[in-house]
Amino acid sequence: MVKIEVELQMYKEEILLMADQVRTMYTTALSILISGDKVKALSIIELDEYVNNANENVNDKAIEVLSLLSPVASDLRIVLAGIKIATDLERIGDYAKNIGRFIIKNDKLEPTLLKFVNPLGDQFLTFFDETIQAYKNADIKAAMIIPSHDESIDAKFKELLNFLSESEKNHSLNIAQIIPTVGMLRNIERAGDHTKNICEHIIYEVKGQHYDFG
Repeated sequence: MVKIEVELQMYKEEILLMADQVRTMYTTALSILISGDKVKALSIIELDEYVNNANENVNDKAIEVLSLLSPVASDLRIVLAGIKIATDLERIGDYAKNIGRFIIKNDKLEPTLLKFVNPLGDQFLTFFDETIQAYKNADIKAAMIIPSHDESIDAKFKELLNFLSESEKNHSLNIAQIIPTVGMLRNIERAGDHTKNICEHIIYEVKGQHYDFG
C-alpha cells in the first residue's frame, strides 16, 4: 500500500511539473506578443519538446502503476485522470508554441490590440493557475466553480473579434493582418477549453463521476 501511495504521489508531481512548464510557455508567449522577441519565441518551441516528453513519461508511469502495483478503484481514477490531464496540458503547450511561431514569422501585435489581448491572457492564466491548484489539492468544489472563467475568456475573445471587425471596416487594419492574427489569438481561447477539461478530470479523479462543462 505504501509503495503505490509513493508512486502515485510521484506520478502527480510529474504532472504538476509539466503544468509549471506549460505555464512558463504561456507567460512567455503573452510577453512576446508585446515585445516581438523572437529569441524568446524560439525558447517556447524548445520548451514544447520538454512538455511532449513529459507527456510520454506520464503515460509510461501510468502503465507501470497499472501493471505492477495492483491499484484499487480510487488509485485507478488517479492514474486515468492523470493521463487525460497530461494530454490536455500537452495541447495547451501546443497552443503556446503556435503563438511563438506566429511571432517568429511576423512581429509583435499592433498596440491597439493589446488592450484586448492583455486581459484575455491574464484571464487565461488565472483560470489555469486555479485549475492546477485544484488538481494539486484534489479540490472538487473549486473544480466545479473554476470553469466559469472560460465564459469570461470567450466573452473577451468576442470583444476582440468585434474590434477587429470594426478595424477592417474602418481600414485601420487590413484583412491580410486580421486573419492570421485571429487564428493566432484563438490559441488562447482553445487553451481555456482544455483547462476546462482538466476541471472535469479532477472531478472524475475525486468522485468517479464524468462531468461535462460543455
